[in-house]
Amino acid sequence: MAERWRPAQEWEPAPDDVIDVWRFDLKVQDDDWAILNLDETQTANRIVVEEKRDRKASARAHLRRILARYVGIPPQDVQFTYGKHGKPMLSEHDEPCFNLSHSESNGLAAVSRGARIGVDLEFAREGLKVSEIADRFFSQAESAELRALPPEARPAAFYRAWTRKEAYLKAWGTGLSFASNRFTLDYIGEGPGNLLATEMPEDDTSRWHFRDVELGPAYTGAICVEGPDRPIRWWVI
Repeated sequence: MAERWRPAQEWEPAPDDVIDVWRFDLKVQDDDWAILNLDETQTANRIVVEEKRDRKASARAHLRRILARYVGIPPQDVQFTYGKHGKPMLSEHDEPCFNLSHSESNGLAAVSRGARIGVDLEFAREGLKVSEIADRFFSQAESAELRALPPEARPAAFYRAWTRKEAYLKAWGTGLSFASNRFTLDYIGEGPGNLLATEMPEDDTSRWHFRDVELGPAYTGAICVEGPDRPIRWWVI
């Protein structure tokens, strides 16, 4: 079933088991830079290309505005702390859990209560040597599945696997410390697939649920959430 994207103006608090997924364009607004803190501003300003720099600022400003809805404070007052590998968390609130991803001109954020969550968004680039990349970054089983597909079907399958794998790693918050070829996902065919095997310490394959995010032909997105499957609301800013 296709997602029903609802305008952000209709948002209201929901029961704790509901996940909110937010979609937004990375167009800089007048007050984007003003609501960022010093660290965020310095991080964005290290990016040489102006368009990419503005998109970085826009993504972070959108995240602040989204989280402000849940904790009831102005966006500029949202405070972050960071895990061992750089994953942001709210510093003065235990919840909600959240994750952010952006690629080219689009961004996604996912918000949940009581469950770790990861989100990934990728712009589909033409001419990418997807089988060679999969051989390097996928598990052997995943790479073999990709090479077994007809060449014309491989790009879409590659991005479907890539976003799910990134969402899993982002839910854990491991950064590059846990290699993407140390776990295996089911990503061929219909449906969100499952985690088939993992070397992640203290993890099991039944812990996580995946959901693809329908974004049109140019983008692929996925979320990974801990625990039982949950209802999802889809919001567009």
